[in-house]
Amino acid sequence: MQTIHTYLKDYGNYTFLEREFNEVDNVILSLISYVDLDGIVPKRKQGKITLQEASSLFFQKYSKAEIDRNIWSVKNSCYLLRELSETKRFQNLYLYNYEYKVTFDMQFGALCILLPDRSIYVSYEGTDGYVSGWKEDFMFSYQFPTYAQLEAIRYLNQVIGFFSHKVYVGGHSKGGNLALVSAMFCKSHIRHKIKTIFNNDGPGLRKREFESKEYQKVLPKLKSFVPKECFIGMLLRHSDNYIVVDSTYKKLLQHDALSWKVENDHFKRTTLSPFSKKIEQAVFHWLNKLDDKKRKMFVDTLFQIFAKADIYDFTEFKKSKLNSTIKIIQETRNMDKETKSMLLTCFKDLIEEMK
Repeated sequence: MQTIHTYLKDYGNYTFLEREFNEVDNVILSLISYVDLDGIVPKRKQGKITLQEASSLFFQKYSKAEIDRNIWSVKNSCYLLRELSETKRFQNLYLYNYEYKVTFDMQFGALCILLPDRSIYVSYEGTDGYVSGWKEDFMFSYQFPTYAQLEAIRYLNQVIGFFSHKVYVGGHSKGGNLALVSAMFCKSHIRHKIKTIFNNDGPGLRKREFESKEYQKVLPKLKSFVPKECFIGMLLRHSDNYIVVDSTYKKLLQHDALSWKVENDHFKRTTLSPFSKKIEQAVFHWLNKLDDKKRKMFVDTLFQIFAKADIYDFTEFKKSKLNSTIKIIQETRNMDKETKSMLLTCFKDLIEEMK
């Protein structure tokens, strides 16, 4: 069955002038932002570098052992970069405006990709191995804007210039949400330049933002892709016109966009599984039971456990799983009765909804 890897073999010898930009290219470009290109791709106003050159420098800088220590989204994107560098279609694309920031409660990454027709793809990074990035995914349920969403809006306003004529904005996972929010709240003259917003299996919006005039303005430009067995893309509120794609993986592993099935220059369409429909309904009803204050308490409590257990990077958690697990159990036992009760009640309600 064809996937992005076979797509690169079939379409890799065609330039974008010979075969125009399509939805598969979108996902590929959205995954490049997962790669740590700091010191390789120039920052804003510091020039450009071809994808082929960037790939060469990246694999000179990092060993296979270092790359393999990353979580799957980052690791797979690193090896995808090398595949792209060997194709006529992608090797001469220009990468520039690289930015990456991580703090205790925020993880943000983005870069621009210049296509041969001078159109620009703004790629927002999804969640990597840092706990702060995963916390922000949960924060979307009770806070707007989050720090990463503010960074995404600022970034888009800064990198799209007066002479930019056609812009694509996209991302995978959390990056898909950042692409949507940045397009909603960027300057109006920049929003007019945006041709398509790609949310590739990313979370949706809270009720207030979902019903806002800003969302209605960009809705005609929005393309959302979710896999058949979807979870992340079902979080929060989203439009009903999402495109469901098939995958070679099972259940939650379908979040990996490299597993999505491809037919020629588009993804293979299918329908949402009963499992994902139940997830969609369960999460929706569960969130309706909790106001923003209770959602915040739940998320803060959950991630305080990680912090007190000295878990800040899930790649480190993998290496010392037993020790980290023991610390989590200890911290749970040390919680006061009221907090522990609230956490367990939230989990119980969610499980009941999913049943």
